[in-house]
Amino acid sequence: MIDPKPKKQRIAVLGGGVGAMSAAYELTEQPGWSDRLEIDIYQMGWRLGGKGASGRNAEYGMRIEEHGLHIWLGFYDNAFRLMNRCYAELGRPAGSPMATVADAFSNHSTSELMENIHGEWRIWPIEFPTNEAKLGEGTEVLSPWSYVRMMSAWLVGLFDGADLGVGLLDSLTSFHPLAWVERAFRAALRDVEEMIHPTALHAGHALIHSLPLDPAQHTSAQHRSVISLLETFREQWFTRVGEKIHDDDALRRLGVLMDLGITSIRGMIADGTLFHGFDPLDEEDFHDWLVRHGMRAENQWCAPVRALYDLVFAYEEGDIRRPNLAAGASLRIIVRMFCSYKGAIFQKMMAGMGDIVFGPMYEVMKRRGVRFHFFHKVHNLALSDDKQSIAKIQIGVQATSRDPGGYDPLIDVKGLPCWPSEPLFDRLVEGDAIRASGSNLELSWGTWKDVGELTLESGKDFDRVILGISCGAFPYVCPELIAARQDWRVMVDRVKSVRTKAFQIWMSKSSAELGWPISSKAQMGAYVEPLDTWADMSHLLPQEQWPEGVEVKSVSYFCGALKETPMPDPPFSDPSYAASQELQTRDRATHFLQSQIRPLWPKGGTPENPDGLDWNLLVDPKLAQGEARFESQYWRANVEPTERYVMTVKGSTRYRLRPEASGFANLVLAGDWTYNGINAGCVEAAVMSGMMASRAISGFPQEIVGETDFTVRGA
Repeated sequence: MIDPKPKKQRIAVLGGGVGAMSAAYELTEQPGWSDRLEIDIYQMGWRLGGKGASGRNAEYGMRIEEHGLHIWLGFYDNAFRLMNRCYAELGRPAGSPMATVADAFSNHSTSELMENIHGEWRIWPIEFPTNEAKLGEGTEVLSPWSYVRMMSAWLVGLFDGADLGVGLLDSLTSFHPLAWVERAFRAALRDVEEMIHPTALHAGHALIHSLPLDPAQHTSAQHRSVISLLETFREQWFTRVGEKIHDDDALRRLGVLMDLGITSIRGMIADGTLFHGFDPLDEEDFHDWLVRHGMRAENQWCAPVRALYDLVFAYEEGDIRRPNLAAGASLRIIVRMFCSYKGAIFQKMMAGMGDIVFGPMYEVMKRRGVRFHFFHKVHNLALSDDKQSIAKIQIGVQATSRDPGGYDPLIDVKGLPCWPSEPLFDRLVEGDAIRASGSNLELSWGTWKDVGELTLESGKDFDRVILGISCGAFPYVCPELIAARQDWRVMVDRVKSVRTKAFQIWMSKSSAELGWPISSKAQMGAYVEPLDTWADMSHLLPQEQWPEGVEVKSVSYFCGALKETPMPDPPFSDPSYAASQELQTRDRATHFLQSQIRPLWPKGGTPENPDGLDWNLLVDPKLAQGEARFESQYWRANVEPTERYVMTVKGSTRYRLRPEASGFANLVLAGDWTYNGINAGCVEAAVMSGMMASRAISGFPQEIVGETDFTVRGA
């Protein structure tokens, strides 16, 4: 007799970060998925989000507390497509909080870089144009040659828009373009010859745009001509401008951007990126790559380069003296970030990332029938006897829900479902004991003991496993996998992660009142190490719920890499380790506020200490005095193995495992640590990896935007 109902495939998803959640979301997008699949998600602690988690602190005005600074980029085509679908299905009524993606994300078109010139910190404001493209509606990635064309147009636009004066312009046009190229290009340069101030930059731009979109139709001589023209312009610029750049911010910054852009175009052409993509460049550090392609010594650690390293915490073991960032991944991020964004280059979330991203995803998937198991911490993946598949998953049960239907994780804040900053103790059997112990169930270093153990068995409790836990935890949860396969051992050794630190402060004055000179909300990088990045996130204040009489005018987020001490990790039985890292972060934050604030907030100090922050500006409902007011602010050290930022160090890309190629028959991988088309720590990379994991199980989705460095047409 034929069974009319085929057996469902049971999927165990381990972890609740972007990669794991994206994989589960895509699996449940298919019509009739529940007839074929059963999906269970196992998550340590009380909330989803991984490195992107956020929470609401009930003690302090339901304020938003993040793991760090989370801002999306406009080129996140796959991530925004997922959000568009999620919010459409969520179906919040018009007028309700965060009813649509347009409510949840806001264009942000400015950024500020900090430059230390002759010992003085100067602010370099940069504004990027907006466009009418819709978030998440991109269907293909541009080719490397298309990026070269866009970069050359950008350089010409910068140059033509600058007020250089006739004398300097004339000094940069003393060359004969036709002497640099073969006869075949004379037609392309005709318009350049007729310009009032034609430069070698204009000639190079004309040549680039005269060539076909397919670089296979170019000749090596044509590429050499482009490089020669651009290098000629670079040499002329720094020869003719000379000492003027030391006293003129505008000239110096224009020269920095010209140098960086020309070096990048030269390197992309010379190193064969047009034909082989960006991956081969990942064997070299980005800074070293710039040096090799002729970037001037004074610009090699310019503010834009420093900001890129800061953006991705690219310092081995958190040591700012050890920068390490793969060149290919860097270039891929740069060109997609600046050339492929929709709407605006940055997209700020209008509440915490947990509220905007993981709350809606949780609600939609729970409605669909996905089962969530909070307070389930994975301890070990055990292999079968033949070492070919996952036989068991050993899980520690941290706490049990009072509700037999499972733990309800969300709370209401001004009508918006949100994640709390700590467990909802009244919903847990062990809630009072956990609260009394002061234990953090998101940390492995602690005194709280699991209240139970759960062992999932292959063929009984699961058929396939999606490993969405971050790679920093693999030495602890995957020792058998590492021992069984060389590719796992190499990956764990080469694909590194780094601890980070972050703090947030709420103040009774706005940034403008504190003296910040830029009209837009700050989003600043390349500042003093190791707290090199700052963002004014005051747009979040309307979503918080401070009590009457407590005036909050601004909230600022700061973050940076956390230097790793000691190494290796102490045993999890030592609770003092995490506490010591939190204390280090607190001390670094207060030192920063005492001594490094004046360049940002010149009106924020006191007569006794103009370089620091007046502690009385910190909002403290408990009314402490002096530095003690900082105790009411928020800081964290991201030392938990799953919370460490995944790096892209030189020589590591080729050792990343693809989501479908774990080497074990029933195991699929998901996370920004996999080989995913971007290969850097960001939301888009994690979403793409989750989509690839879903495809490995179900065949869906077939196409993923940006999975390769070339368009479908190969243009």
